[in-house]
Amino acid sequence: MLRTPIIRLTADNEPLDAAIMSRLMDVSVTDNKSGDADELSLTLDDHDGKLAMPKRGVKLQCWMGYIDAGVHDMGIYTVDSVEWGGTPDTITVKAKSADMKGSLKSGRTQSYHDKKLGEIAKEVATRHELELAMTDYLMSIEVGHIDQTDESDLHLLTRLCWQFGAVVNVKHGKLLIFQPYENKTVSGQPLTLTVLKRDKGDQFRFSIEDRQGDVDNVQATYHDAKQAKKVTVNTDKDGQKPKRLKGNFKDEKTATAAANAEKKRIEGEQGKFSINCAFGYPAISTESPIELQGFKAEIDGLKWTVDKATHSYSKSQGLTTQLDLTAPINGEFGAKPVDKKDSKAAI
Repeated sequence: MLRTPIIRLTADNEPLDAAIMSRLMDVSVTDNKSGDADELSLTLDDHDGKLAMPKRGVKLQCWMGYIDAGVHDMGIYTVDSVEWGGTPDTITVKAKSADMKGSLKSGRTQSYHDKKLGEIAKEVATRHELELAMTDYLMSIEVGHIDQTDESDLHLLTRLCWQFGAVVNVKHGKLLIFQPYENKTVSGQPLTLTVLKRDKGDQFRFSIEDRQGDVDNVQATYHDAKQAKKVTVNTDKDGQKPKRLKGNFKDEKTATAAANAEKKRIEGEQGKFSINCAFGYPAISTESPIELQGFKAEIDGLKWTVDKATHSYSKSQGLTTQLDLTAPINGEFGAKPVDKKDSKAAI
């Protein structure tokens, strides 16, 4: 079924007029999961040289969708790059998420002593006038002492959260800290499952990394004050190929959280699937759960999560979506093919 795409754009809250929209050649929005700002890029036809060069600092807002299904707000972005090139002459405008403030990436020096992760995150959010959205579990993790030396607040939080299996992002005026691959909002609400059926025009690629084969147990140490000695926690005491995390953690809870986070990270990044969908799915965002259908049975059966989503519109291709997915793979995956004629294994 042919569907008619809709693209709406505003600049500093004013709709772009029909004359500008008629010159729109393509527009894309990239939704990133952690650390990197979301991005918007658009190209305008300037074959007659009548377009004025856009100003940096302008706030662009974008909506994408279809006439029969409505539009989705893709966010607000601040123009930080303008290019003019040819021939034929075009103007390319690039913008980054307006919520990713420059102050978040400015270096500062500070020490935090006897603090919980939530306390540090709250201080950062307040400093940058953001609303903190974070689960109670992550809020309660004891960090102990940590130094911030000529390091940005964003890098500090990213470094801390990586240690405990969480990621950091800034969207819609909120500082978001959450555990990936849970397919939930920060408030705990499940995200909508999208079913992607293999269709004509789709381009895809699947790969698998045998990372779990190298590690079957993650170890972390902490200092037990009562016993006056270092204690090691394990994700699997029977594991034969352990990985030991560097440093000493404050207590057993913190060490266990760090070990489990690393184990989950190893397992969660094994399967990768990228797909260029012939049709657009503008409602899909990072961390959304995806069910694949019509590919190989082993691939369809995995639990897929969106790691990165790029939604694009062009006059020639309409609205399309490119997704990078990840999935954990436990146990043996796939089978060794056999040639039935001579019963010899193909590989």
